Amino acid sequence: MVNNAGVQPLWRVRGGLGPLGATIEAEIPYHPGLLAELLKAEIVDPLTLLFQKVMHITDFVGAPIADRGTGSGEELSVLRLRKRLKTAKVTKKPVPLRVTGIFSTAVLLSYGWWERTGPGAKPVGRNDIQRWAYAGFEEWAPSWDFNSAAAAEDESFFLGQLGHGDEADSLLVVAVGERARAIRPGITSLMGERKVAALSVEVNGLLCHRSHLSKHNPGLAVVAQRWHRDFNYCLLLDSDNHRITPVYEVPDFYSAYLWKCLWAKNNLPKDASPTLNDCYLIWEHTDLTKPDAIEFNLDSLEHKQEFLTRRYGTMELLQKSGPLITGTPSLSYAAFVRLFGAVGRM
Repeated sequence: MVNNAGVQPLWRVRGGLGPLGATIEAEIPYHPGLLAELLKAEIVDPLTLLFQKVMHITDFVGAPIADRGTGSGEELSVLRLRKRLKTAKVTKKPVPLRVTGIFSTAVLLSYGWWERTGPGAKPVGRNDIQRWAYAGFEEWAPSWDFNSAAAAEDESFFLGQLGHGDEADSLLVVAVGERARAIRPGITSLMGERKVAALSVEVNGLLCHRSHLSKHNPGLAVVAQRWHRDFNYCLLLDSDNHRITPVYEVPDFYSAYLWKCLWAKNNLPKDASPTLNDCYLIWEHTDLTKPDAIEFNLDSLEHKQEFLTRRYGTMELLQKSGPLITGTPSLSYAAFVRLFGAVGRM
């Protein structure tokens, strides 16, 4: 719903809040379906819900987005954006956008089988457990959070993905330079406080096609050459106006893998290096927005590792899906990429 001037209309809301009955008045952006959302909600104070629905908690970088009609681009959901990109022509230059969705500090190792333009990698392993665990892991689109650690190997980039429903339905998000160093601490600390690995956010940045990067950001263009062939678009954050802003909305769910890459080396020479055929990729699919679901699946993951230890000997942790899983991986980012090259290229 837009008026003749092309400006999003505002609702003027007035009401009382709190035990003292203080009066508050505000202008709030209207969107289709907002009233229906309020009427369906089971909440005593609909005005409080209204503010929770449309106002931001905080802005990690810079001032809150105040003027939504100047310079910050069109606003749309990541679901709608992904649908557009399937048929859209590549623009001449990057497009400023504000995109809402669920943000996770991880990057897809590969797209799921339903997104592929060709067959996936063949299962690897020396026994049926290894082959099954690898096949399911690779075909159903796992992600890897390799940049949330306090001692990230390259602080000039902060990578994540903005999705809807499942990690496979995501768009790559790349913050570079000062934006990366400014955004990383706020996002990772908030996820740590909430014991989750995904948040509802608004991302303000540039929609870039792979072909835009050689002119717009040559340094990132070099890195992008290693990205999976299906990562043709990203949301790039590289100016003071770009930010990732959490919003007052609890997602229905955001399903993703919790995983460990383990190595049973008891019967191998001391100087042996792991190969993919030697590894056990154990995983659980969970909802990264709900602490109880995460705890439930982390427990299942530990039982799987205990089973493997009883049968094949002590397991060494080579890498893991992210900070929700305890333990220090023995392989660096670069070493794991080399080991895991059969699945995807970062």
